[in-house]
Amino acid sequence: MSSKVKLLIVFSIFLIAAGLTVFLNVRNEHVPDNSPDTIGNLPGNILGGGLFCEVDGTVYFSNTMDSHTLYSMDPDETNIKRLGSMGVSQICGAGKYLYFYMDSSLYSQGKGLGYMGHTFGVFRYRISNGKTISLARVNVQMMQLCGSTLYYSGDAEDGPGLFKVGIKGSDPIRLSDSRIQPAAYDGRYLYYAGMNGDPSLYSVNTAFQDIETLVMAGNISQPIPSGDFVYYLDNTQDYHLYRYNKTTGAGEPVCDDRIDFYNTNGRYIWYATSADDRPALKRINMDGSDRIILADGVYNSIHITSKYVYFAPYSKADVTTIYHIPVDSIAGVAQFSPPIGQ
Repeated sequence: MSSKVKLLIVFSIFLIAAGLTVFLNVRNEHVPDNSPDTIGNLPGNILGGGLFCEVDGTVYFSNTMDSHTLYSMDPDETNIKRLGSMGVSQICGAGKYLYFYMDSSLYSQGKGLGYMGHTFGVFRYRISNGKTISLARVNVQMMQLCGSTLYYSGDAEDGPGLFKVGIKGSDPIRLSDSRIQPAAYDGRYLYYAGMNGDPSLYSVNTAFQDIETLVMAGNISQPIPSGDFVYYLDNTQDYHLYRYNKTTGAGEPVCDDRIDFYNTNGRYIWYATSADDRPALKRINMDGSDRIILADGVYNSIHITSKYVYFAPYSKADVTTIYHIPVDSIAGVAQFSPPIGQ
């Protein structure tokens, strides 16, 4: 074999290898679309701050005992890992990516996850390698992943409002000048309480030009869709829990406690009440039956994973303590104390 032929073979192999490398790099950087019915986190988790989010058998959480740094663990709370050094909230996820709000001025340890000066905004995080990309520089109050779009409320440079941005990094789009809470996505419709003196139940069809529709007139808060219903607090009925029937269009009472905060996994509803002589965390069935007291005290920020329910004491002085209880249990409340820095 002549030297020219050998050189040609070597050069051809080099070109093939280089082309394969470029192809793999492009493929690794490509962000595929999610299914339109993808929900980034349970609506109740988002209403509670988005501190816990389960994606494909892994729980990602904002560790309140470590400046809200991003951690991961198995649903049974084993295999705990520290994933960075900046504080995060409003965690959503699907497939190979997480999405969250990050603000170094609030929680940061001052390094990691692309730290440079004051870092804040909506970020995309690749689970396999920790690569973090900024999608929008904005102060976020609430955020939900709906299909392949992130809806978020917050304060942009040109004022407050409701916005959306694609997971691939498209320019953010303003949808409203009001800070509408975009937590309650059911896979097609995004439900929310209206603003500016009209706290009725509204929805947006995310698949059809974000057209707003009045679902039910009223004075409501904290809507959460589940199955054939949208649950909500009726502000005119001492914040009792009701549900709107999507089929009949009627509202019906579920629980007559004055509720501060609640969450559901579609099987049970956990809620915090502080109105009576015995403030407590309680659990009921989806129809309001079988009311059970789980823990005495005043709580908020209820989060649910496949194995545990997490909740925080309502206290301005204590912003780090988190309690948990097995999701199918009515006993066993204990403090959640993950190791720091692993």
